[in-house]
Amino acid sequence: MSLILSLSIPTLFPVTAQQSAMVQNTRPRPIAQSARLTAMLPKGAEPLRAIALLQEGKKYYDAGQFTQATRTLQQATKISQAAGDILKQVQALSFTSLAQQKLGQWQEAEAAINTSFNLLKKIPPSKEFNQVRAQALNSQAHLQLAKGNAEAALETWQKAEMLYTQAGDNVGIIGSQINQALALQVLGLYRRSEKILAQVEQQIYKQPDSFLKANGLLNIGNIRRQGKDLERSQEILQISLAISQQVGLPQTQSQALLSLGNTEIAIARRAKELKDTENFKTYTQKALNHYQQAAFIQKSPITRNQALLNQFTLLIETEQYSSLPDLLSQISSSLSQLPPSRISVYAHVNFAQNLIKLEIFGKKISHFPQISQILSTAVEQAKTLADKRAESYALGVFGEFYETTLDWSNAIKFTQSALVIAQAINAPDIAYQWQWQMGKILQTQAEKKLQTRDANAQAIIYYTQAFHTLNNLRNDLVILNPEVQFSFRDSVEPVYRQLVDLLLRSPNPSRENLIQVRSVMEALRLAELDNFFGDACAKPALVNIDNLDPYTAVIYPIILPDRLEVVLKLPGTDNLRHYGNQNVFIEQVDEAARQLRQSLKRRSTSPNQIKKEAQQLYNWLIRPFEAQLESTINREQSNIKTLVFVLDGSLENLPMAALYDGKKYLVERYAVSVTSGLQLLEPKALRRESLSLLIGGATNAPSFKKEGLGNIDNVAVELTGIRQKVKRSQIIENQNFLQQNIRQKINSTPFNIVHLATHGKFSSNPEQTFILDWQERIEVKDLDSLLRLDYQRSAKPIELLVLSACETATGDKRAALGLAGVAIRAGARSTLATLWQINDASTSEFMIKFYQELSNPQTTKAEALRNVQLAFLKEFPSTDFHRPYHWASFILVGNWL
Repeated sequence: MSLILSLSIPTLFPVTAQQSAMVQNTRPRPIAQSARLTAMLPKGAEPLRAIALLQEGKKYYDAGQFTQATRTLQQATKISQAAGDILKQVQALSFTSLAQQKLGQWQEAEAAINTSFNLLKKIPPSKEFNQVRAQALNSQAHLQLAKGNAEAALETWQKAEMLYTQAGDNVGIIGSQINQALALQVLGLYRRSEKILAQVEQQIYKQPDSFLKANGLLNIGNIRRQGKDLERSQEILQISLAISQQVGLPQTQSQALLSLGNTEIAIARRAKELKDTENFKTYTQKALNHYQQAAFIQKSPITRNQALLNQFTLLIETEQYSSLPDLLSQISSSLSQLPPSRISVYAHVNFAQNLIKLEIFGKKISHFPQISQILSTAVEQAKTLADKRAESYALGVFGEFYETTLDWSNAIKFTQSALVIAQAINAPDIAYQWQWQMGKILQTQAEKKLQTRDANAQAIIYYTQAFHTLNNLRNDLVILNPEVQFSFRDSVEPVYRQLVDLLLRSPNPSRENLIQVRSVMEALRLAELDNFFGDACAKPALVNIDNLDPYTAVIYPIILPDRLEVVLKLPGTDNLRHYGNQNVFIEQVDEAARQLRQSLKRRSTSPNQIKKEAQQLYNWLIRPFEAQLESTINREQSNIKTLVFVLDGSLENLPMAALYDGKKYLVERYAVSVTSGLQLLEPKALRRESLSLLIGGATNAPSFKKEGLGNIDNVAVELTGIRQKVKRSQIIENQNFLQQNIRQKINSTPFNIVHLATHGKFSSNPEQTFILDWQERIEVKDLDSLLRLDYQRSAKPIELLVLSACETATGDKRAALGLAGVAIRAGARSTLATLWQINDASTSEFMIKFYQELSNPQTTKAEALRNVQLAFLKEFPSTDFHRPYHWASFILVGNWL
């Protein structure tokens, strides 16, 4: 995996005003010197000793020496207890809890917090009492967030903010608000999070240029990056950098440069996925420059190491090997200056991992002896620190190293040791990595016939454990420990795909294997949506397809690096089928999908060319199952009427209705729908007798011009025509087509269909997934607050969301993820949308006919869509509406009933 070391979003560690003054009036001292001075204080100076130990504990904490921080703070607790100073005792316990949380000592951390609150009951409220209680609440909230209870953490930080306000502590107020924004992001409440962050930003901007202002913006910039608001993160971090330069804060300046580089790397990787080569090069160079500046400015070995190591990661990723020799020497020298700490362990491990990559790419002289020494140092430091989490991490990467050197016995030994520790300290976010690693090692041994036949079965067991661990981690993946930023594509998605690969290796996989494959692919779809939004917004509910629709078959294409697999689920029990295209590689699938989409989007493409390209994909996905789909399938002798696709990879951007069998398009045989997964569906049909429709749109909105988009001339025709088909309907048009008006209408009337005729774009980047109202973007993250108010009030979600004139982003093979995200965020059971923009005259004709078909209570939504597509194919000889360009763009996502 490509790891970028990140400065943690600083846990605000507030101290009392008296303590702050003491710290500000003294020059920073090394930890060892500070400890000697603490020991020299006379025995009668208990209050001063407690304060000194608190500050010493903070320094250990900031240096990543959490075990030593805990010990020092526990000393402060005992001295304060002996002196009868309850407030300092509570402070020490609160700070101890933070250190114990870093060590994964959850029970001890919770006990420290509980003791704090029990002690506070013994003394009357005061200004200092409020501040100390707020500190205890801050520690409690961090514990709640770490344990996955973001709602409780949010409430606790709100209480802390009130107490900091009463105490007049501006640092505490701002810190609590920033933490609230982070908790809201974890909960997926982006509008509320954005509101708080905007307020905090304004408060900070009003401050004079200072340490508080520079560091406050640094915090916000880092949170913006976590929330995937990358451009805003970059902008805020640049301001933090400018202030720190102007005021003369080298530490903050270096941290801002490091954070800015991390944000630019995130932008570069997004560009790479979109095949935007120019921006990838631009932002990787910017990041490299900022890392180099951070390393040059900062004399602190911690920040300097992070900057140097991130340069190393980036140079490998961009294959700039000529710059490595001098950098490797600098890193080795800098590592030797780090005192033992978790930060040091992680730095050593990061260095070793990158050296392992160099070995694999064959771009060096052998570094194996150096790697072994580096990892040995990391393990020893972790043991010395009694930091089990760091020890597990170091041992696991040691296992990865031995896997690279083909030393299988040590690879297994070290990986198992790492796994045992991770499970013992309840650290699933690293445990799944060692379960996955054990699976890979055993799989390789089975392939090389170095182990018994059971090795493959054992590999599946470990992969399955990793899969279940990831599933249980859904909410927590958003807030994984910030020392290492995980890449979904590198560190999560492969677990699912490699497990599916193993389960389908046999020419005739067992029924149990096929059932598990379906389960894994469904879970992968959920994980992709979680990663898209940065929160576990999609709520899965197991649905039995056999009870859902006896006329529907579900098709799962699965794109693996060396082959294309397809699993078919027919109604009835034991009706799973499988076919593997052993000679179809991922590159072939991607190219075939790209070419067909490109041809479909061009109005001038000849139908024969489209049919030829569409037939290739039909042969891969449908041809092997033609007989099963066309035969009778249950006791009632009913036939398959609808095909539902759970699509994968580049296939998601294609309309399956346009596949061609040599004589007919697929839509001529079946109604066609797609879904992100059956777990997201609720098996309910649309009640035609109670249709209530909100229709909105604009012809020439200022927002269109702002985005460089043209007019939609036939919107008035479309909206009026639709209104004639649905009696209970209301229209919001042109200047009135605004977010606040849509929200007000949905709040006052229980609409079950919302139709929006406006420009929009679906992308794999949530910041580039939006629809337009009259004035501005409505971003995908805001759709829940716009369209789900009625759902929250009366438990009646939108049955159908229709988006005409929208499109998936060109060149983004995962753009349909944005379309799925829109459906999820809107809380709609079904979404009808266009994959590309088409002639708006044919769009209005299509939509009017769709509502005419939808009014038939005997017709499902998928069948209504099919009937209109067939009408376009057969009833418009005098126009070119019969071309797939016009009718294939419309796809139904979600519940097809």
